[in-house]
Amino acid sequence: MSFKSDLLALIFGGSMILLIFGDQNLAHDSSVIVGNLDAVFGLRLWPIMDIIYPLVTVLVFLLYGYVKSGGFRFRLPTFLLFVSFLAVLFLVIADDVTQVLYLDIHFSRSYWIATSAIYEIYGSFAFFLYGELHERKPVNP
Repeated sequence: MSFKSDLLALIFGGSMILLIFGDQNLAHDSSVIVGNLDAVFGLRLWPIMDIIYPLVTVLVFLLYGYVKSGGFRFRLPTFLLFVSFLAVLFLVIADDVTQVLYLDIHFSRSYWIATSAIYEIYGSFAFFLYGELHERKPVNP
């Protein structure tokens, strides 16, 4: 791996952690603010941070493939992998989307435990596989 791809992998991992701990979804009690970065950064910044975290994650995901191949190669496997990553990302930011759309939908604690684990595991897997698929030469150019 080159320095650029190493740096992007580090930024991606950091953005995944910030996305998970940016909300208070895993707290037992609503008065607990440990792990809630919205409380750390201030409640005025939470809407901005809830937009920045996912955008940075998606941008770094795409840039990683670009750095690995020296350009964008959108083939069916890389496209499907990217779309599946977006679907898993949506599961984690679903609460923010429902707030923006003024929907009164609440997710259970077990939902957040499951989606947090799925996002961290699958997101990491998809990220590195995306880079690997970009590095490989196409069989039929």
